[in-house]
Amino acid sequence: MLPSKFPHLKNLEIILHRAAMPIPPSRDIFSLVSFLAASPVLESFILQIEEGASRPDHVSGDDNEYSRRKLEYRHDRLRQVLITGFYPSNSLVELMIHILESAASLECLTVDTIYFSNRRLGTIGRCPASTKDGQCWAMSKKNVVGAHRAVEVASRCIAWRVPKHVQFKVVEPCSRCHSIDQ
Repeated sequence: MLPSKFPHLKNLEIILHRAAMPIPPSRDIFSLVSFLAASPVLESFILQIEEGASRPDHVSGDDNEYSRRKLEYRHDRLRQVLITGFYPSNSLVELMIHILESAASLECLTVDTIYFSNRRLGTIGRCPASTKDGQCWAMSKKNVVGAHRAVEVASRCIAWRVPKHVQFKVVEPCSRCHSIDQ
């Protein structure tokens, strides 16, 4: 995608649904950066990921290895980023690092480990998957374990890269309803 394909786009929301066909390796989540590059006045970006929406490429190795793909553009207006359904993935970590390195005006980066929780910027509550106060959505044991691993990856690979002026939130499963020990 060429830069300035969307010269007036201020808010971008991308929803990745479960794929009916396998996603080719050349189309990992990092390829979504082309939408960011094509939107020079973008102010908010929401990425919602449904379970099974992309091929797994689990995080492995050193947390310093993720800066391998460098792009030569800056986002001077991107202020808010929300990613729901964050999971341990090399390409997703790379996308987040790219955003941190290219968005000088970034104010808030929120990483939500609940798959497709249909949240919007500024609507995160105490019980992250809740539709009613005190009542969480059901999560499989596999998803609870995966969400806790995603929290660990966000802390290890992303948190230390966040500039001091950026508010960084990692939303994990409600410990009252979704502990690993249950």
